Amino acid sequence: MPRLSVFLGLLILAGCGSTQDPVEKLSRELQRYPEYSLIVEDLRVEDGFSPDYFLRFKLLTASGQRLAGQDTLIYQEQITPWEEVSEGVFARYENYVGMVVSSKSLDGQTTGARQAYPAGYQYVGNPSYGSWGGGGFWQFYGQYALMRDLMGGWRVNRDDWGDYRRYRQNGQPYYGPTTNGRKTFGSQGTVTEKAKPNFYQRNRQRLSSGRQAFAGKAQNRMGRTSSSWGRGSSRFGK
Repeated sequence: MPRLSVFLGLLILAGCGSTQDPVEKLSRELQRYPEYSLIVEDLRVEDGFSPDYFLRFKLLTASGQRLAGQDTLIYQEQITPWEEVSEGVFARYENYVGMVVSSKSLDGQTTGARQAYPAGYQYVGNPSYGSWGGGGFWQFYGQYALMRDLMGGWRVNRDDWGDYRRYRQNGQPYYGPTTNGRKTFGSQGTVTEKAKPNFYQRNRQRLSSGRQAFAGKAQNRMGRTSSSWGRGSSRFGK
């Protein structure tokens, strides 16, 4: 019997995932770059005796190089391996797929998960990267198509950009405009649905299964409570 107890304990520990926050670790490693963005790229849950939680990130870094006699910033993208995390760490970032959860700009300003925002928004309004075009929408210069692609085809107008700046100054996450009750960005956003259809469907099924499981547990608890109350009433009647 003692052996069985030890074995079960090991199983439970194995399913807990790392309590270390990979965003904190990666942010420390990225500090050597003059500019970086850490984006939640994907997430998944593997069901079992104890669910396992995983996160994956996209890194956008800028490093200075001298090209044709001029100092130039070169932007590079990198996708990290899957990181197994605890349920608590997973919950911290599960709404932020496609969004920046840590960043540093060229002027040294930094942001964290509490100021999460859609990838690419930090370059809007900066004349070094583009300009306001017809209809009041931001247009990136051709050499910065990478920033445009980060937005999944979304076009930012001045009102949208103004809201982003206010949310960032107030230290709040910004998911883009809300239309008919739906967010534009984030794990359940309309842009994510189009840009990452496989992830969106997988995540939607996960959330639906979670709600059904919760409803089933709640119904079982209500059933037990009702049954217990009935037995109590019967005894009281005697």
